[in-house]
Amino acid sequence: MYQIDLPAPPTTPVPLNAGNGRPVRGRPVRHADLAELRQLLPGWLVLDAELRAALPVLWTRLLGQPGFSADVIEDLSRPPGQRLVGLGMTVALSADWQARLREAPPAHAGAVWYRDFMDGRTAPMDDRTLAQANARGEVGMLVLHYAQDAIDPARPEVQQVLLAAMQLFRHAHGGLHLRDVWQEALADGGDYLLGMGFRRRTQRGPGQPDLFGLARDEAMRMFPGPPARDVFQFVPPVMGFTAAERRVLRLAVCDLTDDDIADEVGVTSHTLKKVWRSVFERATDALPDMFGPPSTDAAAGTRGPEKRRHLLQYLRQHPEELRPWP
Repeated sequence: MYQIDLPAPPTTPVPLNAGNGRPVRGRPVRHADLAELRQLLPGWLVLDAELRAALPVLWTRLLGQPGFSADVIEDLSRPPGQRLVGLGMTVALSADWQARLREAPPAHAGAVWYRDFMDGRTAPMDDRTLAQANARGEVGMLVLHYAQDAIDPARPEVQQVLLAAMQLFRHAHGGLHLRDVWQEALADGGDYLLGMGFRRRTQRGPGQPDLFGLARDEAMRMFPGPPARDVFQFVPPVMGFTAAERRVLRLAVCDLTDDDIADEVGVTSHTLKKVWRSVFERATDALPDMFGPPSTDAAAGTRGPEKRRHLLQYLRQHPEELRPWP
């Protein structure tokens, strides 16, 4: 019935090497994507006309905030403007919204949160609040929605998109001292969330999405492997990047170019170079062996890219460095 959603689980074995591979990749949502995103909302998510029309403006306000994450999956074999095949957004919830999901979760929680945000009743945690919650282990995240446009499990690209989505889920939630993570799904879509390690929180009946979640005390009793469990793994950061530095680095670890980063953040190339210098100094102070000794035979102009490669490789393995901390 719904064409934009989580796929239906396979009813027969699906060959993992069938069909032609697709050049699928995940990346952060950029401002240039906003006009296309509404076509990738799950069909079951109830949004009134006013709220649906307001979404691009709301997303513009949300992009770049440390308590909000938005990622798309694109198929590079498609023409420009038609490449987006998956969309997921997640938000760090205020304390009252976390309590609401534990005690009396509303159906269509993502839509309810958008309405509260539009009306000024809530917002993602800002940098300072998120840093404090992170230090206390009181971060709660809600996946506002995830959906993809290929849902027939017999199509090989469906599995490719799902694998990309799992990687993006880890990236969006990793590195935080989480207390809870929640996500809704309709009908069989809940089977995927159970497979990810989530636990069912509601039983609302046919036609209504159910809430799934995982709490830290539950994750502590699970072996590593399930994506929902693994995002609870946490160690405190050591580098102490500023909010501006972290915003640049969150884009850089996703392989955006400096031109793209400057455009997305809204700074000049000169300012961005100053940010990079500060980043390298801070990383060297925290971990003196991060970059190793300069190579005596390195060609002129290669040291900067080499340092960036080492740093970004480290940050992909240590997402806590990209999160606010007191």
